[in-house]
This record gives sequence, structure tokens and C-alpha cells, in this order.
Amino acid sequence: MNRQRFFDHHSATWDEESHPDLDARLRRVVADASLEAGHRVLDLGAGAGVLIPHLLHVVKLGGRLIAVDLSEPMLRRAQSKHPTANLLLVQADAHHLPLPDNALDRVICNAALPHFENHAESLREMARVLRPGALLIISHPIGRAAVNALHRRAGGPVSMDRVPPPDAMAGLLCDAGLSSITVTDEPDFYLARARKPDPQA
Repeated sequence: MNRQRFFDHHSATWDEESHPDLDARLRRVVADASLEAGHRVLDLGAGAGVLIPHLLHVVKLGGRLIAVDLSEPMLRRAQSKHPTANLLLVQADAHHLPLPDNALDRVICNAALPHFENHAESLREMARVLRPGALLIISHPIGRAAVNALHRRAGGPVSMDRVPPPDAMAGLLCDAGLSSITVTDEPDFYLARARKPDPQA
């Protein structure tokens, strides 16, 4: 079973179990992303849409949220929970995003980066679609160790998927051409934040 089939198979029950204070942690992710009403945002690796309501709450109807995932059943589940005009769901590979250069105010990749086969290539794609001066967020609201343990227990194609430690994550973001890099690696919360340089600033 490859990764796409793994997530297709688990889509119906993906969000049945969650951390008791996950909503508070997701709100922290959104706050750290410095989102504003009207922003154009990519939720990359959106899965069944756990982050979507928190993002829509901030960007409001004047904004635009694009949720991208490799699994069509995951996206259908997300759509069923969040039917709204300013949400666009796209089935696509994180390494080849069907989006123009310099188009977005924020890219948020929540609980998904370890599942991308080539971290460096996917991060370059995230950087490509960001407008100059915009932010990229990589988040794991339950923490790096918990995510890695969860993947080991899950087995199959995700058994070796790991969240990069801070130094490695910072290096990947730098190699993708991003700057102002910070990595928060708390026991129960992980978030990397980086900015696309603006030559005009």
C-alpha cells in the first residue's frame, strides 16, 4: 500500500480521535501564522480539514483558502464538513502544486510534511507559490516526538515518516530560499516559521 492508498483507506475515520486540547493548539498555529482577513492561504496536506475552520474564521469571506491534499476521499470529507464559497479543494501532489508563482499570503503545512517523499522539493514548491514577504508555517500541534511515535505505531508506508529536528528543519527552509527562520520544538508543540524574502523591502 502506497501513501495515497493509505490515506484514502483511513479517510472515513481520520479525525475520529483527537487530542483533548487540539483546537487550542490549532488556534496557536493560526496565531503564529499572523493571518489577517482577506489573506489568500494554502492549507497543504489538508487531510480531512482539521485546520480549515480555524483558517476560515480569520480570513473570512474576503479571503481565499485553498486546501490541497493527495487523497481525494480526504478532501471529500473536508468538503462535507466545510461547505463554503471561499474554500477551494484541490487534489494534488505537494511536489507539483498547480498554483502560480508568488500567489499566496500564507502557506500552512500542518501535520503533513513527514508524509512528503522529498521534503526539500516540497518546501521549494511552498516557497515558489508564496508572494515576496509572505510566511510559510510547518506545524505539528502535538509535538515532534508524539508525531514520530504515532507514525511508528501506524506502520505501513508512514512508519518511517519523521518530523525533522530543529537544525535540519532550519536548513531545509534556508535551502528553499527562505529567511527569518524560527523553529519551536516544545515537548507538545512544534512549529517552524519562515519568510520569503522581498527584494523590494
